[in-house]
Amino acid sequence: MLCPEVLNFPSPKVLTNHRKSENLEPITDVIKMNNFYKSIIITCPDELKTPNAIEELLLEDSDYYKISNCSLTEFLEPVFINSFVQNGDIYCLSANRNCMIQNCAAITPNGILTIHIVEYIYQTLGLEGTKRPHNFYEVNIDLKNLRHPEKIRNALSKLEQFNFYIIWEPNNEDICPSSIAKYFNDKNISVALCTQQVQQVTPVISEIPSVHDVDIEDMVEWIGLLAHNADFSDTENYISTYSLPVSEKSIKSTRISVLIVKGLFTPATLVKVCKSLSEYVSSRDLDHYWASISIQSCEDSLWKWNVGSPMMFQSHDSSCNVFFTESENILYSIGQLKYS
Repeated sequence: MLCPEVLNFPSPKVLTNHRKSENLEPITDVIKMNNFYKSIIITCPDELKTPNAIEELLLEDSDYYKISNCSLTEFLEPVFINSFVQNGDIYCLSANRNCMIQNCAAITPNGILTIHIVEYIYQTLGLEGTKRPHNFYEVNIDLKNLRHPEKIRNALSKLEQFNFYIIWEPNNEDICPSSIAKYFNDKNISVALCTQQVQQVTPVISEIPSVHDVDIEDMVEWIGLLAHNADFSDTENYISTYSLPVSEKSIKSTRISVLIVKGLFTPATLVKVCKSLSEYVSSRDLDHYWASISIQSCEDSLWKWNVGSPMMFQSHDSSCNVFFTESENILYSIGQLKYS
């Protein structure tokens, strides 16, 4: 059997962002730059359980919905636009799609319906779009200022039906977010309630490294191992053995709580959690204390790497890790394009 020339394969394209800030705003701006997140890891040293106030922010009113076999033309209905697009923030993403080989769609809080279409199908629609990598085109439809609705409706009716995950955050707090589920149910479109999946991990550790004297990459890796409840007990020194971060300013505690929540999260919710974590750290009277949040993106979704880059459907894997300390906030995000 011939051995493939593995050295000829290009390395994955990896993008990193490392910044420190005394204020929380530059950190939350990075989170608000994108819209679709699928899992959260919250780490609180010297705790056996994540503080209730932080956990409640993630789990209260956290339901989202899956609508099945829905035509894109449903989003052009005047009642849908007037009731939901004009009166709140919609986070809607096509479910269980591979944007490298399939059509995808999303609605973002600015009211833009973005459709990611294979080139040979796009050429049959008669819509204006932008060329994207891997033989795709992107069509953006402004639902708040819809022009030529019949032309667009006829074009979208040629596309297949989609399954979507959807969240609606109304501008008026007196209106129930579940109204959008009732709307689709009344139109005989299948709607299923989705809830967040929660896992509390209490790893066995001997001490907690300080974020102030350990490389940020090592801290992120360590938290990842905590989330997997890795065994940190001493073993024989094999070459592949993981070494714990060495910290002179370590927190002398054997307690640490790791909360893992999976589902669909909006930037607004994550910003609230970040503010709560920052306030919690400030309230702790413990030298070198820190807490962190790790946020994982939805892989086949609209994504923007930085302020100057375009937002487009990309098959990617990205995580944003924020460490909160009494003196500063530290962000380390890392992302990889699955196909560059």
